[in-house]
Amino acid sequence: MALETRQIPIFPLNTVLFPGASLPLQVFEERYKLMMARCLDGDSKFGVVLINSGSEVGEPAVPYSTGTLAQIVQVNRLREDRMFISVTGRQRFRITEITQRRPYMAAQVELFEDEADALVHPSEMEAVRDAVTGYYRLLLGLRGGWVRRARMPFEPDALSYFIAGLLQIAPHEKQELLEESSASTRLEAELDLLRREAEGLGPRVAAELRKTFRRQ
Repeated sequence: MALETRQIPIFPLNTVLFPGASLPLQVFEERYKLMMARCLDGDSKFGVVLINSGSEVGEPAVPYSTGTLAQIVQVNRLREDRMFISVTGRQRFRITEITQRRPYMAAQVELFEDEADALVHPSEMEAVRDAVTGYYRLLLGLRGGWVRRARMPFEPDALSYFIAGLLQIAPHEKQELLEESSASTRLEAELDLLRREAEGLGPRVAAELRKTFRRQ
């Protein structure tokens, strides 16, 4: 559901930012330092969009059309005129028109929220939460850790974005999750991904455990 149309600066990156997630950025190119200065003089918001083609440095990259509005929450200025910036993802948006390419990209965008969902059935939510805990245990197992139960959001929309950020998958797969129009369809896709990734992680964790036992 579209909320409003506005023009925002665009920061194309090789990563996907989800609503509610945090992202640290190191800013050193002059064009992006200029962009951040203008953002800080305004509402401290800009768009983060995954690069479809091109690179983060150099000529303007071609972004995907769906991204996330980011709000600057912390700025640290370092020597050599570099900035470390921490941002938090807010609303998703869709680019309707690229309005500026130099010195940095800007675009007209439509801000929107997930479509209203009927309540996700408790049994479906429990299946997703169990899958998250199982997957998280495997991730920790690769580092020798363990947890009884993963801590995660309760609401379907927040949970769907939490899982999207947790999954160790390719950027284009994360982009597909960002583009899902509702929490229920996103959770359905994520349940399949959690099971797929857990199946691949299981043998790796078992191998790490065998190494550990042999060293003891």
